[in-house]
Order: sequence, then structure tokens, then C-alpha cells
Amino acid sequence: MKAKINSRIKKSNDLARERKFITIGVFVSAIMVALSIFVTVYFNPEAVAERKFEFLVREYYENYYYDKFMKELSEDTREKTLETFSTTGFSPVLLRQLLLYNNKKYANFEQYFTGDYSCDKNKTSAKIYPVAPYSKTDYTVELNLVCE
Repeated sequence: MKAKINSRIKKSNDLARERKFITIGVFVSAIMVALSIFVTVYFNPEAVAERKFEFLVREYYENYYYDKFMKELSEDTREKTLETFSTTGFSPVLLRQLLLYNNKKYANFEQYFTGDYSCDKNKTSAKIYPVAPYSKTDYTVELNLVCE
């Protein structure tokens, strides 16, 4: 009688252990699939180039162009002028300009736009549109990446 009870306990323990292994296997597999999708999407050269280009445009507008532009305007004309540019946008800024401005501070970013995914520095551009209330961070960007 004791042997039958022990064999039943053993069988139920084996089933529970088998279910745990299956659950862990499915969980690990799901994590691996999610991780591979993340790496493929986040680290592909096209996505990296786009993110770096957006970063360069933000740095250019917020830390250079905005201040320079605002110094040239009087207090009375700022809002009206920026309102006009909110529909037309500022002149497009080229990737070449972004890599060279500020004493070539961002020249090392060129590595993201050459190689397997190469962008034309004279055709890749961004157009910036200021948005009310027209502070440094109130704008939208239209990116035009010309890359292969």
C-alpha cells in the first residue's frame, strides 16, 4: 500500500516539475523574441541615423539658431514673425551644416550617416516650424532623410 501512495506522489511531482519547466521555457522564449525584436528595431542603422539626425536638429535649434534668430528681432515683432514662420517654416538646414556648426562640435556624428546606411549630407535636411508660445522647445520638425 505504501508503494502505491509513493508512486502517485512521485507522478504528481513529475507533472508539476514538467509544467514548471514548460512555463519557464515559454517565458524565456518570449523574452528572447521580444529582445531580438527590440534590438532589430532600435539598433538598425536606419533607426540610429534618424534618431541622431533628430538629436542634431534639436541641438541646433534649441542651443544655437533660436537664440541667434531672437537677437535679431525686436520685442514687438517677435511673436508676429514667429507666427509667420509657423506656417512656412525656417529655411531647411542640411545635414552637412549640422555636422559643421559650432566649430565642428558634432563632426563625430558623421559615423552614423556613412557606411551600410549612407546619407547624402547635401540633400538630407530638416525644416523647423515654430509653434506657439514660441519658446526654445516649442517647434515641430519635418525630416527629409536622403539615404541608401
